[in-house]
This record gives sequence, C-alpha cells and structure tokens, in this order.
Amino acid sequence: MILPDNRKVMPKRLTCIILALVLIDVAPPPLWGSEIVWQSIGLRGGVNDDRNDEDFEQYEGFAIWPLPWSHQWDFGWTLGTYLEANAGVLSGGGTAAFVSSIGPGIYLAGLEGIVEISMGINPTVISKHKFGDENLGGPIQFTSHVGLNFIFTDHVHIGYRLQHMSNGIIYEHNPGLNTHMIELGYHF
Repeated sequence: MILPDNRKVMPKRLTCIILALVLIDVAPPPLWGSEIVWQSIGLRGGVNDDRNDEDFEQYEGFAIWPLPWSHQWDFGWTLGTYLEANAGVLSGGGTAAFVSSIGPGIYLAGLEGIVEISMGINPTVISKHKFGDENLGGPIQFTSHVGLNFIFTDHVHIGYRLQHMSNGIIYEHNPGLNTHMIELGYHF
C-alpha cells in the first residue's frame, strides 16, 4: 500500500477546511434556513482569449442572493453587496470538467435600475485541471470578475462579464484563464 506524501495532502486539506469556514462565515442569514431572498438567476457562457495553449469554453448556471450591506445615494445610484454561486462545465483540449464557485461581490446600479456594474472574487473548484496541452495546476482556483448588465424589463437582463481564473500560485503550474462571458438572467 502506497500512502500519499503528507506534505502535499495536508496543505490541500487545510486549504479546503479554511475555504469552507470562510464560506460559512460570509453566508447571509437567508441562507441559514429562514426565507431565501433571491436577487437573480440565469445562464452564462463564453470563450477564452488567446493567451492559452488550448481553446476553452465555459457554460454555467448562476444564482445571486443580496447581502445586507448596501447604500443608496440621493442621485439614484446604489452600491450593494451580493453572494453568487454557480456551477457548470469548462471544456478545452478535448476534456470537459465540472466547475463551480461561490463568493461575494459588489455592484453599482443606476440610471433608474437599467445599468448594473459588478465585480467580485470566488473560490472555485474544477474536477479536472489538465486540458490537452494546458495544465491549470490543480482543483482549487480563484475566479475574479467584472461585469456589465443591462436590465431590459423589470425582470430580464443581459450582460457581459470578463473573468480571470487562476490558482494564485498554490500549484506549480498557473497559466490563468481569461474568459469572455455573455449572460441572460432573471431579476426578482
């Protein structure tokens, strides 16, 4: 029986435990069992830029819940916070993997609720990290994003999102992945 090298396994386990504790700590009370307040749900998909050895596509479903911290100015703009979770498929180099993330973000909404600018960072998990000639390093990643949404009706929005996924140099390989995403969502 071959046992794993604890110098490699223990930091990964410790990282997962710390990540779980952080996510539990930032979860708003609506996620602890009382009534769930939804901000929006939807689908997004996109492709990477040309910095990688392989071409990537990513498709995911997302859900966003408002966090309790926000401020509205007299001139109509609102700065708010949210918690986002998503799950989907990342494919490239003939390989497809499950991808999922959850994390906080901030948004700035204005022009009578027509425009929304958002940004955030999410700890991310991928089921595979080798995609043809591209090695993303390991299963734990971090995804930062900035997005622009246009809300066409009281409930429907379409948007663009630029996101960067990397492992923050916790693994030997860290090429990063920039993805241009288009999203369609429903606002509650």
